[in-house]
Amino acid sequence: MAFLNQAQRKSLLDELSGMKLWRAKFKLRLMDPKCRLRYLRNVQQTGEWHTSYILETLGAQVTLVEVNHAANDQYRNQQNFEFVNVIVEPTPDNNS
Repeated sequence: MAFLNQAQRKSLLDELSGMKLWRAKFKLRLMDPKCRLRYLRNVQQTGEWHTSYILETLGAQVTLVEVNHAANDQYRNQQNFEFVNVIVEPTPDNNS
């Protein structure tokens, strides 16, 4: 399969942005049989949790961004993650 070009990456970004987080993760895993989870809910910036996938055969890496809206006023906190952003970038070997 060929690598995704810039227009296809933009269309993937638009498609994933309209989905819920679990559906976006499922779609990414179905798109590429060699899909690898790079990291899961890793804090890259203050207040943002990133989950990143590498789509090897499509030549793209996709990062799903979540924000946690949990109130720290209880003994046990109920976590409330909200899916807010998608970042689609080419892999280093993708020149298109």
